Amino acid sequence: MLHSSLRNNSIFCLGGNCNTPTIIPNRDIAKVAHLAMLNQMSKDIKTNPVSVFSGKHRKCKKDVFSFLNCCSSMTGWGRDIGLSQCKSKEQELALYRKKGYCYYIGTYCSSRIPILGICLARKSTYCCFQSKLARIFQEEARKQLKIDFGTPECPNCRGLTVKELQKVDFTKINMDELFGDILTKAQNSMNKDIIAGIKDKVHRMQQSQSK
Repeated sequence: MLHSSLRNNSIFCLGGNCNTPTIIPNRDIAKVAHLAMLNQMSKDIKTNPVSVFSGKHRKCKKDVFSFLNCCSSMTGWGRDIGLSQCKSKEQELALYRKKGYCYYIGTYCSSRIPILGICLARKSTYCCFQSKLARIFQEEARKQLKIDFGTPECPNCRGLTVKELQKVDFTKINMDELFGDILTKAQNSMNKDIIAGIKDKVHRMQQSQSK
């Protein structure tokens, strides 16, 4: 059984065992990240068979003897040297990588000169997920379960099954990478509030002086 609910803080259940985190109003970043993970998990459930945090493999191509590099981050010189020749999915991959949604599996030679065996093009393979959190959880959970992401030629980006999730020690999931994002967003929000407060105070001072 899988279900989730925000009511009464019952966030995620597996086989009748519900994880009910206690949220203490002290802005504990670890608890916030843990809650976000469980909430995201409840939204990312696949059926037939039941699994969570499913990903899709994506590939990009780099020509060995030309400047065409569809595995570029699409910044700097790469933008000016024919990235329009890259497939739309390769451009999407660059965006997903920038957002931290993808796990790099490896690179392999996808095209060779017959007989000579010289490599003409290489392809890099990634497993991409619906969010950065999903990618982090997949990496951490697979380490515990000893499940790899396959090979560049044959990637394994499947979701995790109920039985596998029940074996995961959630307390050992390293969410440090996500903490940084949460802190950055919180800091940006605080900065906006501070700037807004300063502007409001200056405006009030100007109004009082004009009277």
